[in-house]
Amino acid sequence: MKCSRIKKKISVYLDGEMPEQEREVISQHLQQCEECRRELTALSAVRDAINTIDGMEAPPYFVTRLLQHIREQARPVPFFQRIRGLAVTAATAVAVVASLFIGNQAGKTLYRSIAQTPEPVIAETNNIFGVSAFEEFPDGSLSDIYNELVAGGNNG
Repeated sequence: MKCSRIKKKISVYLDGEMPEQEREVISQHLQQCEECRRELTALSAVRDAINTIDGMEAPPYFVTRLLQHIREQARPVPFFQRIRGLAVTAATAVAVVASLFIGNQAGKTLYRSIAQTPEPVIAETNNIFGVSAFEEFPDGSLSDIYNELVAGGNNG
């Protein structure tokens, strides 16, 4: 037998609830396989620990208090609290979509106004804001792209 099949049957083997022939096969495997013996030892330790718990008793009214606690936790959420949660989520989603739309429109408007600005005004604006300092950056850099946007088109 393979180890995977033996490990599935170790609990039944340990409890002595299997046919004698199958028990012999598992015993032979356990003599040869260290890994399965460790599994048997670990399961045996767990069984022994559980057997020591059998003598313990729960405190008085433990079950009653446990059931009461479960009922308190399982109370349904009031209708208005559910609606409020959904409203907050929906309002947040609407605000995000609206801000994206407004930002997109503002960006288009700003780009169009810059694109229609005459070259002398753009050059003066570049000098005022110190944007002309970006002209020495490599093509395709963030500064180069910014400079193209401010200048209203492709500079090169």
